[in-house]
Amino acid sequence: MELLFNVYVLFFTNITERRNTMKHKIYFLPLLILTLVFITSPLYSQKDTRETMSTFAYIIPNNGPQGSDSKQYDREKINTIVAEIRNARQNGDFLKSEKLQKELEKITGNISQDNSVFINNGPLPIIEYVNQPLGQSDYNLTIISPTDAAWAVATSTDPISGRIYVVQTKYVNAASDTAKVYTSTNHGMSWTLIYRVFYAVDMDFRNDELDIEAINNGTTSYIYVVAGFTSSSVHYSTIYRMNSSGGETFFANFYSAVPGNAFLNPRITSDNGKYTNLTYVYIILTQDSTTGSTHHLKTKFSIITNPYAATPTITNRNFTPQNSYWWQLPNAGDTTILFNDIVYSDSASTDWLITVSNFYRAGINNLYFTYSNDYGATSPSRNPFLTETNVNYMPRLASSRNDDTIGGQYIMLAYTRQFSSTDWDPYYRITTNNGTSWSSGYISGALDTTIYTDVEGIPGIRNKFRFAYAVRNSPTSSSIYLRQYNNGSMPTAFVLSTNMGFSFTPVRAGYRYSTDSCFTLGHGVGGVGVYAYMGCSGSLVNIGKNEIPVEFKLSQNYPNPFNPTTKISFTIPTSAFVSLKVYDILGKEVATLINEKMNAGNYIYEFNAENLTSGIYFYKLESNNFSAIRKMVLLK
Repeated sequence: MELLFNVYVLFFTNITERRNTMKHKIYFLPLLILTLVFITSPLYSQKDTRETMSTFAYIIPNNGPQGSDSKQYDREKINTIVAEIRNARQNGDFLKSEKLQKELEKITGNISQDNSVFINNGPLPIIEYVNQPLGQSDYNLTIISPTDAAWAVATSTDPISGRIYVVQTKYVNAASDTAKVYTSTNHGMSWTLIYRVFYAVDMDFRNDELDIEAINNGTTSYIYVVAGFTSSSVHYSTIYRMNSSGGETFFANFYSAVPGNAFLNPRITSDNGKYTNLTYVYIILTQDSTTGSTHHLKTKFSIITNPYAATPTITNRNFTPQNSYWWQLPNAGDTTILFNDIVYSDSASTDWLITVSNFYRAGINNLYFTYSNDYGATSPSRNPFLTETNVNYMPRLASSRNDDTIGGQYIMLAYTRQFSSTDWDPYYRITTNNGTSWSSGYISGALDTTIYTDVEGIPGIRNKFRFAYAVRNSPTSSSIYLRQYNNGSMPTAFVLSTNMGFSFTPVRAGYRYSTDSCFTLGHGVGGVGVYAYMGCSGSLVNIGKNEIPVEFKLSQNYPNPFNPTTKISFTIPTSAFVSLKVYDILGKEVATLINEKMNAGNYIYEFNAENLTSGIYFYKLESNNFSAIRKMVLLK
């Protein structure tokens, strides 16, 4: 069973695709999953869902991932320059910051490369400004793209303007795949297709090799997109830059991709929430080099210190004798893949860059970290690994990242972790002190098969994170869940969708600046399309966007009695602030379901009372001068 499930994960995460230039048909996937359903094996042990402390080690093992840097640095001088760079950035002094960065590169030996180095390394994209409104929607579930078969989706929110961006890579048979960039300026209620990216040659975007970072220089919103694609048997990682108004596009392919030297799984972040016009953008990706019958997997790191320039400068910072940023694995098997992620975290006097690496299917389950306090200019200041006994893949990092008044010390790691052959769980590890110590626990401890886990931090808000994860229901369907992490508490998870079919498209956690900050991306019916789910309060769907109700109304929940879910229907005749809360028989508030401004419409809210005991409860709707209360009975 473990072998078969790993085949599925390989398929889902594109490990097999990186060796094969043929396009995979999306309908192949359920056949693999169907095979898995009928095979079982015993559990490893009893599952303990309590939060526990994590164990870190700093000794590099001889038979695992390696990392070493033979360079000798003038640490005192470097620390002085880095402190001056931070001060110049805080004061908005671009010229001084740029001068100091060049000095830093000179004494550390880093190499700056501009777009001209990469312009002919691989196919050239056509970046088309579209600016096509998709129409207003009254849904808290908004269908951004109804029919596109997407290889991947990603989302990012502009930390200055609150504008939300979504990017998808669209599958196109026997032609160039297409990347589409959408934006919303009203918390996700309506969307505009602003860019298409495609090629004049046949190329394939790789599934789930997509990430996006929105930044803002104080006047203009920009989007950076990193993606993996394959063309003529060569595996590239690429970067696009656009702005929200249709000008100043930029692209580059990372490094020199050739057959046998692949660049995979790019991830991107920035420190825009901390610095506005002097933002830095950071990228990490995987280099997979064929060496005889094995592969050499390396982490590669790049920084862009002038992201708003017409031609941004990409500086590659790689240190080990094997030219890796730090962690690398020689003699890796053909099916081993290196997943990385990177996050920025601000503390009182230091800009921290934290990376995590996972060598999936290498027989090594540990998670490998680096911590840099000099913008990656030298080898990392700390490089521990977190001991993990269970198979896991696709680690994702998040932080509050942008406000030294709160310390920026909260960093969340989330990944998918195997408990038994068929039981895979969304799992988290969190640090409250910028990585000095970590604790861990289950996002969900259910006996099911989680296939993807993602996490997002709410910038500038201490210790608040949003998880999104997808769970397999059957050979042909999956469900998408949202769960919050608020200052150490984890309210009950909400089902955002059920039985939507399977897709290569994973779920992605995001955020929006509103009274309800959750935003989640997923696929649609039949595993196609891109759906956006707004809100932290569960399944809230407006079912009457074409018919405006004439009065406020709160209906009786159905079913009633219920266990543990029920649906609450209500209508709003005008745009208004709405509150929907649940109280126990003593009048104590036990749940806030809705607390935000909503458009006129007919709504159904699916309430999950899994964390409540059996008994009588009341739900109350308040809006403008309207108030109504109804009774419901929970029987477990």
